[in-house]
Amino acid sequence: MKNLRMNIPIALCLMLILSAPVEAVKSGGNRKFKTMVLPILQAKCFGCHGSEVQEADVRLDNLSTDFLVDRAAATAWHEAMHVLNKGEMPPEDSEPLTSKERSILVSWIRGEIDRVKTELKSTGGQVVLRRLNREEYQNTMRDLFDLDMDYARDLPREGASPDGFKNNGQSLQMTAIQLEYYLDAARRALDRVIVSGDAPEVFEHTFEKSNVGDKWFNYEVSNYLGRWQGFYGKMVDAYPEEGDYLVTVTARADIAKERGAPLMEVSVGYRPDTEQIWKVTETIEITQSDSTTYEFTGRVENHPLPVRGQGKFPGLVVRILNQYDDGAGKPKEVELERDGKKKKGFPAEAGYPVIHVESVTFKGPVFDQWPPKRHRDILFESEMRQTDEQGYVAQVMERFLRRAFRRPASKDEVQRFVDFYLAIRGDFPDFEEAMKETLAMALISPPFLYLVEPADDKKRDLSDWELASRLSYFLWSTMPDQQLLDLAEAGQLSRPGVLSLQVERMLRDERSWRFYQHFTDQWLKLENTAQIAIDTGTYKGFQADLKEEMLQETRYFLRHLILNDLSALNLLDADFTMLNERLARHYGVAGVIGNTYRQVAMTDEIRGGLLGQASVLMLGSTGKDSHPIRRAVWLRDRLLNDPPAPPPPDVPDLDETNPDFAKLSIREQLEVHRNKESCASCHRSIDPWGIALENFDAIGLFRTEVHQKPVVAIDTLPNGTELNGIVSLKKYLVENRSEDFSRALVSRLTVYALGRNLELSDEDLIDDLTSRFARNDHRILALIQDLVASEAFRTK
Repeated sequence: MKNLRMNIPIALCLMLILSAPVEAVKSGGNRKFKTMVLPILQAKCFGCHGSEVQEADVRLDNLSTDFLVDRAAATAWHEAMHVLNKGEMPPEDSEPLTSKERSILVSWIRGEIDRVKTELKSTGGQVVLRRLNREEYQNTMRDLFDLDMDYARDLPREGASPDGFKNNGQSLQMTAIQLEYYLDAARRALDRVIVSGDAPEVFEHTFEKSNVGDKWFNYEVSNYLGRWQGFYGKMVDAYPEEGDYLVTVTARADIAKERGAPLMEVSVGYRPDTEQIWKVTETIEITQSDSTTYEFTGRVENHPLPVRGQGKFPGLVVRILNQYDDGAGKPKEVELERDGKKKKGFPAEAGYPVIHVESVTFKGPVFDQWPPKRHRDILFESEMRQTDEQGYVAQVMERFLRRAFRRPASKDEVQRFVDFYLAIRGDFPDFEEAMKETLAMALISPPFLYLVEPADDKKRDLSDWELASRLSYFLWSTMPDQQLLDLAEAGQLSRPGVLSLQVERMLRDERSWRFYQHFTDQWLKLENTAQIAIDTGTYKGFQADLKEEMLQETRYFLRHLILNDLSALNLLDADFTMLNERLARHYGVAGVIGNTYRQVAMTDEIRGGLLGQASVLMLGSTGKDSHPIRRAVWLRDRLLNDPPAPPPPDVPDLDETNPDFAKLSIREQLEVHRNKESCASCHRSIDPWGIALENFDAIGLFRTEVHQKPVVAIDTLPNGTELNGIVSLKKYLVENRSEDFSRALVSRLTVYALGRNLELSDEDLIDDLTSRFARNDHRILALIQDLVASEAFRTK
């Protein structure tokens, strides 16, 4: 019965989602092209880009000239124009274009692009119905209910758009099975939020000492927490299996000089048999030496739970560890006196920060009153529930839909859900269960799952409600907060001064970390570092979790530039970076104490800017050694928006498995490729960018030798510029390619903000934003404010 009821809304959603129009591609042509342009292409271009040969996988002889209908062809011609303007084509070994020929080709392409832009602006373009991606859905559900849960656990991972972003409407599809996953997530959430019956009994227990013996796997059990000690409190019978819990830890600390503070990690889990399963509640830095009480909260059901009455080691366990890590090895166990008794344990280490646990209390489920606040926020107290149930349901849905839809719901929308409730009420045992199902239907409807904006034939300004959503998903990856909704309701958000202040407020809010992480990782493709396994035989002692510290440096670096209103050219070269104690130790930088990332001045010129950061350098490696081609391609693609063409399918990669080949220096390996005719032309324009970074190994450390040979980081660009190591590379980028970098950053940020690919009609927007960006000394905060104030951001 319930499955039958669900089929109707799912079918409706799919009908809405899958009904996008499809246009046929037509070829175009005009007299100027046939009489003036085509003869030049036939004489100078089709030899390398024609029916028999397609250099860089580009074919021009059959490429459509109808820029308006065939957008892919228009983009290809647009790229060809840039190559012509740079003088990169034809190649050096081909007959060059005369000045007149080059002018004819460029002016024809430019004219066609301008004509298409004018026509696109007059017609308004096509609306992209953009679904929330996994991260946005997870954040929105959590903020809507104020409930921490893995809402997106069953949803498929999204693929990235051509620009590398995961919030692009063209890349976000929907299937029937996916909609079923959304429905399941909504039901699971509502089962936790909407409660029935009497308040559950509250369990509370305080541990002054661990109760699991003297050893837990490799850890000594103790109230004294050094490097290899842990506090364990086990609950066997009466602990809860769902609901909010509170762990309070009272502890003092020994904080060593010239060392960071201890890191207290609280976890909840259990021991099935020969393994242990934990989920961390939170890790905090203990900066107070005096006895202090710390609070940690979570949901019991979000942790791994044992099956009651089964297993050799029954019970739920609270674990407290000190996770401060200075890279030192494990000491030997000795006989010692600790916790008031003699036992075998790990001796105290001089200078190591220590936590002294005095007591640990577990309490759950915890709530302010019954039903809890989450329940009352939806099913609020009202006499109407007894006197006018239908009217009460309408009020509940009106209030709920305003937040779920991120705008006021129309009377018809509210009534549809009231009608649904009335239709199913008799199939459910009580009011709460029927309301859960009705609310779940709202959470699989397009106004919730999609950023639904105007579907008119012509562009119009977004309403303040629509603007609030576009802004919040750009900077927070979640629904608008109450302040944005209040401004939208008052019709004030679209005022330029108000909008500018909101952008700055939002970028300083803790939720903006989602922007700093997602935009940085996707723009720079840092997510690909997860696929790189560092060879611990080559880099002995390397710990895999250091990779996250490397990524954090880059994210905090961008955040620092934005919040301190600094120039984006610091991304190319800077005299500082963002470090915490652990990453500073990796780089060999002294004087950085503590787990917090902070600005650290660089005393040499090699480290500042993205190209000196371990995250980027590791990305351009095999995990065993540097990979100059990967680094070069990444630099040209991500920083200059000038990716080299992919290699032909018959060109082999560097033969890293051949032991004789592996003994060659990187320069010697690349010479093998350069000596092949099919590889030479491309490698001349790629290799120098990566060779200049050869002083850095796979984990971002500086070196002067590799394979017992001196590192050679010198090469020459096709324009004759010699690059000699990272310092000269950064200098060249700042002095000669800063305009290209600025335009690339503007383009990528615009794609991320709008959630769609750029089109020819956006060229004037990118030109204008790039010009303003340069006039504003390349300040990223000003760029974001200009982008949000632009017509493209505020219209649809």
